[in-house]
Amino acid sequence: MEVIYLKVYRWMKCSTHVSQEVATLAQIYTLHAGEYEALNLCMTCQGAWLLTDDAAARLAAKALNIRTHGSLGLLIRAIRRQQLSKSQVIALLQQIPKQSSLHIRPGLLVDVIAQVTASPDIQ
Repeated sequence: MEVIYLKVYRWMKCSTHVSQEVATLAQIYTLHAGEYEALNLCMTCQGAWLLTDDAAARLAAKALNIRTHGSLGLLIRAIRRQQLSKSQVIALLQQIPKQSSLHIRPGLLVDVIAQVTASPDIQ
């Protein structure tokens, strides 16, 4: 039996159903309840992105053709959208190993900081 209910947010309205495809992927990738619910929501809201740093959730989203973005991508996007400066983003990136539970390979973090540093300034 398929359960259908309506979730209403101030900025969007989505009809959410419990997707068997999402349920199957949640088992395969051993996703937590929050990741499962987020994937279900993304399936019903056209153009939705899944914001996650969890590798298993990203793989499940890819299988469902849902776009994903993680913390690093959001920081880079903030520069492009002129919401944060390059120096602010570099400072945040440098703080990740010390002040966050987010696990990022040290080499990847060094590469991202180098790319941000070398990128042209946005006017």
